[in-house]
Amino acid sequence: MNKKISIILCTFNEVYHIEQTLELITKTIENLEIIIVDDNSSDGTLEKLEKLKTIYNFKLIVRKNERGLASAMKKGFEASTGDYIGTLDVNSKDQIMYFKTLEEKLNSGNDIAVLSRYIFGGGDERIFIRAISSKAINIVSKIFLRVPFNDFTSGIFLMKRKLLDYSAIMKSGYGEWFIEFIYILFKTKHKLAEIPYIQKKDENFNISKSYPNIFTFFYLGSTYFYRIILTIVRN
Repeated sequence: MNKKISIILCTFNEVYHIEQTLELITKTIENLEIIIVDDNSSDGTLEKLEKLKTIYNFKLIVRKNERGLASAMKKGFEASTGDYIGTLDVNSKDQIMYFKTLEEKLNSGNDIAVLSRYIFGGGDERIFIRAISSKAINIVSKIFLRVPFNDFTSGIFLMKRKLLDYSAIMKSGYGEWFIEFIYILFKTKHKLAEIPYIQKKDENFNISKSYPNIFTFFYLGSTYFYRIILTIVRN
């Protein structure tokens, strides 16, 4: 029997994406558990999900007094019951097509399989400033952490349930958390796999936390660098 797969979807104002995403996940992944963690969306996402409950099977957690991808993902992990646990972006539906390959990587002995933009066959088609900033952060991560890994900030993965024991440090900053998570897994001798993935151009990048503002990027870059140094110190 196939392993049970829990997919965590973190939503905030995703009314235009959530239905198609649920449809694609349900068609693509067998023995599936879907957990949706919503940060009290105000655009009709919650109303849409209420209607979709009659079509799709999913757990819905609505957070009214919390915000942030890292803590939302942690909530989803805690609610999951699958043998394998994965994440994807609600508005990046192409990621769903990779989950069979990610599952195969786990079945063949790896502990975590990650969609990677920075191995052969991968790429980043987002606007230049976002793409180059992400690439720079990953180069710095690889140099300072000395881990033979390429995409420390992907955050799109499928992992074995046992790895939840190593994911407790997740208070803020999902990308920063993932850098430390990969480092801890490497240090504890878990098997890491990367699957080539091309990240598509941004949808609605004007509402992204990474809006193309040079000051924003310097700030975000400093938080990533701080987390890299902190990761080395406390591990």
